[in-house]
Amino acid sequence: MRPPLVPLALMVAVTCLWGASSALLAVLAAPTTAGLVALGGAVTLLVLARLCGERPWAALTARPALYARLGGLETANLALYVAALRIGPLPVVVALHLTAPVLIITAAVVRGRRAPTVPVLVEMLLVAAAIWLVTGRHPAGGGTSAAVTGCLLALGSAACVATLVSLIAREAGPHHTITSAGLQLLVAGIASSPLLLLDLPRARTAAELAAVGALLLGPGFALYWQALRWLDAATASIIGLNEAVVAALVGALCTGTRITTATAAAGVLILCAVGLEQRWAARRRVPP
Repeated sequence: MRPPLVPLALMVAVTCLWGASSALLAVLAAPTTAGLVALGGAVTLLVLARLCGERPWAALTARPALYARLGGLETANLALYVAALRIGPLPVVVALHLTAPVLIITAAVVRGRRAPTVPVLVEMLLVAAAIWLVTGRHPAGGGTSAAVTGCLLALGSAACVATLVSLIAREAGPHHTITSAGLQLLVAGIASSPLLLLDLPRARTAAELAAVGALLLGPGFALYWQALRWLDAATASIIGLNEAVVAALVGALCTGTRITTATAAAGVLILCAVGLEQRWAARRRVPP
């Protein structure tokens, strides 16, 4: 049996890798170049899958429609997320990106599949208060517009993640998870490649973006699936909130900017909303 500290350490490593990748994407990437990051991550994951004895090509040819849908959603997710990182306040954007579980529950409430309980209402109020903190406390002008746009783009990215999670839970099998993640990123990278013609990056920038995917995003996926072999989804999600903290710290170091009190408080409110949902799901034994 694996010692309990090992999967916890793996999840902390995942959040550090993904947090650092988010911060670097905010500095390096543009919506048109996000596909390079996906391709870099895909190479790492597919090579690792082959080393583990998996057969990525067989998996792709067995269910091409599924991976086309997953790749399309990942394409939209990356483009929206990178755009949000470039526009909005970094800690809040990353925190909003983690609200996919809250969005899934909100959709269930709207469709009448789940009752509007007190925890659900509190979650939505926390997210709304966080958005107000970074958009409603600034004087009218370009800063407010950018913050609102960044928050909306981040919520759009979270919606793509929520749809991805729902699709994978409904149709994907439990095996070959590294292969599935690699193929998802590969299709997203290929689908995004025509956007490079709109804003062709310099060779050095392209190499840096591919390296972010290969060295941070891809390994993060691999460690994430490894950690989930011993951790339940709720615990993994709670530890995953550290991603926003790492992204804020690395982003501040990379850009030399100061994190304002309102931005930090907004990030904390959103993380509280996500944590509340995960704790509620664990208590009620709701499937992840």
